[in-house]
Amino acid sequence: MDFLKHSALAWKEITEYRYLFTYGYKHKLYTIILTFSLEDYPHLAGFQYMKDISLPNYTSAKLVQRILEDKITFEKVRKASKYEQMIKPRLEALIHLKESLDNEFTLYAYMPHMYPFITNIKADYLISSRIGIDSFIFIIQASPQEEAKCNFLCCSTFRKGERDYRSNQRARTLMKKERIHIPTCTSTILLDRLALQKQNVKKMLLPHQFKNCTGKH
Repeated sequence: MDFLKHSALAWKEITEYRYLFTYGYKHKLYTIILTFSLEDYPHLAGFQYMKDISLPNYTSAKLVQRILEDKITFEKVRKASKYEQMIKPRLEALIHLKESLDNEFTLYAYMPHMYPFITNIKADYLISSRIGIDSFIFIIQASPQEEAKCNFLCCSTFRKGERDYRSNQRARTLMKKERIHIPTCTSTILLDRLALQKQNVKKMLLPHQFKNCTGKH
């Protein structure tokens, strides 16, 4: 399989979407708006580990298209000394990224100081998926200086290896998951525990309690 081209196609597709995650923590709801940019592909695909091979010099935003045009080939990339260890796990995770986000996953507040190992990954949240492949997805606030604190980007993703990045991390309760197709402005609700919760509350109310809640007597 041409992991490079397959990952480029997958990333090009996912840039047309954004995801809205709502999770609960200590009786409060928090929102994560996750978006994707063509410029982020080289880092996520592990191009920083290809320094021992000669590749054409393209801007980050154009790299995906150049791969699809066969200007950069999988045969070349797989010759990098760190291909098996550092590059292949990232390409595999990118191929399955949309599948991982569309299906059931576990969301964690990312706390690297709790690990029994040292990592240089900087992120705010961790997503652990077992759909397609076991993978980790790290997301980080897009710009801490902005007022919109809910905007996030994917900063790293790779197939699970020897290290378990779920170790000692604290899970958050995912309440709602929505996928928005940006070009058509269409929304798909992938999970909605909030609506189910509201329905259950209504069922629990006695008839006279429901009347009081609506202001009717």
